[in-house]
Amino acid sequence: MQNLTFAGIDVSNATLDICVSSHSGQQSFIIDNDVKNITRFFGKFKQELIICMENTGRYNWALYEALKDSPHRVFVVSPLHLKKSMGLVRGKNDKIDAVRIAAFISKNYRDLPQWKPALPVIQSLRSC
Repeated sequence: MQNLTFAGIDVSNATLDICVSSHSGQQSFIIDNDVKNITRFFGKFKQELIICMENTGRYNWALYEALKDSPHRVFVVSPLHLKKSMGLVRGKNDKIDAVRIAAFISKNYRDLPQWKPALPVIQSLRSC
């Protein structure tokens, strides 16, 4: 069986809380939510990652731009889908949310559609 590495991302306006989880454990990171820092962070990983984030609208745009040409598998999930899948949970902060998103994608990535970058014409409309 292949050892997979998962990344759960809790997205906010200024920062990204990221939990990277694999068979050897998990690590948490906080990086700035901009294309340069996102590209640098995910460029450090030599193995393919399975990345999951909530759809938070425009706060995801830097992630979309940084990950559109990456070798990683990316999944964007509605917040409602994540909330329903977790059931009733206690405790909530950005770090915990990133851990929960990583756990969610490790169990569900086979059943979800992978994110595809928007067509260039759509991207140009978003920047208007």
